[in-house]
Amino acid sequence: MSPILFLLLTICMIQVISVILVSIVYRKHVQSMHGMILSMTLGMMTGLLFGTLLGLHLNGDLFTSTVISMLIGFSIGFLAGLPFSLFTVIEGSVSGIMGGMMGAMLGEMIPMSNPDAMIKLMFFFTFMILLLVSYLIETSIISKKLNLPILVSNHPYLYIIVITVIFFLIKDISIIGIENEHNHNSF
Repeated sequence: MSPILFLLLTICMIQVISVILVSIVYRKHVQSMHGMILSMTLGMMTGLLFGTLLGLHLNGDLFTSTVISMLIGFSIGFLAGLPFSLFTVIEGSVSGIMGGMMGAMLGEMIPMSNPDAMIKLMFFFTFMILLLVSYLIETSIISKKLNLPILVSNHPYLYIIVITVIFFLIKDISIIGIENEHNHNSF
């Protein structure tokens, strides 16, 4: 795995874990609808992201990439919904399964000549959606007159600028070692 891909996955997982931890600590102050949105979004986005990456990495093995990405999306959706209710657990789990399936199919269908463009877009969408979910949870908690130590709402433009700079600086994410078997012309 390339260092850039590892860095992006680490940033993404830190965002997911921090949102889950904040929702666990402040679960009584988060509205139930916000909890459902949180679990569905985290399950779907992680399923899509990891499904796309695994679909690219395990190109040609759709079954394995689909099962692993469904398990990842299911697990994150399940954990994100756990602090709230059985309803949010079910919604998050099902969304994670669906995201894993769609991500694996997307990863399989991407042309192998230029996969890094889709990887960059998936990371960009995931970062932005996770920032919006963080902001939603924070505003739900702040409306109850509670203090949070770290706030996305205090510095939203800083996060957006950093993510945009990372997006434009990333070049050629090496996720796959493709042997060019299809371009051998034997006449």
